Amino acid sequence: MTAFVRFEVVRTLRNIRYLAFLVVMPVVFYLLWGRTGGPAAMVAMSVYAACGGALLGSGNTIAEDRFTGWIRQLRVTPLSDRAWLTGKIVQGVLTVIPGVLIVSVVAVFTGHVELAATKWLGLAALFLLGSLPFALIGVFFGMLFRGKTATVALMLVFFALMFIGGVIAGNTTIPGGSVTPTYNLLAAGIQISQGQPIGGGYLLNLGGWTALAGVAVLLRWRRA
Repeated sequence: MTAFVRFEVVRTLRNIRYLAFLVVMPVVFYLLWGRTGGPAAMVAMSVYAACGGALLGSGNTIAEDRFTGWIRQLRVTPLSDRAWLTGKIVQGVLTVIPGVLIVSVVAVFTGHVELAATKWLGLAALFLLGSLPFALIGVFFGMLFRGKTATVALMLVFFALMFIGGVIAGNTTIPGGSVTPTYNLLAAGIQISQGQPIGGGYLLNLGGWTALAGVAVLLRWRRA
């Protein structure tokens, strides 16, 4: 499975659309509007990169592989269905790293963001673990739709989560926005950057979304 995950991650990183939309765009947004926003602006654009990377990193490739018939080809290899599913979820989590890392580096050198090593480690752990529900949602949509239909659906979900969760708007202006995983990931990240303990409600929300998305993936996988 390790070789499969490595192949899929490298394949995603070679995708120009992925690099432009999920690595370049959050950096551009940060440079345009976030350089004076301190750590909070960096965290917001990291959430953008993490959410998008996890959603599209796994979901897009699954939809494309179903459309082209590549998944049928994989079934004649020693790779089991369980290993394939686990690998796609792991891929979705790992593809958040480039965007989050580059946003952080740009924030340090252009926004003069300075954090203690413990805060950087806390943010890294949060974004890796906190990207899991988004990766699962991406896998679900990739198994639900094929080809460009999945891309459109994932983009709609992505921008809805960004706007309703307050990542783009800067605050939760829509009633119920605090229920979204993006809002809770953003709020938890800001607390870490400020040296505060993470609110248990934020972690509970992210855990709930992970469980819900995981159940949806398993149900869809069994029907596939």
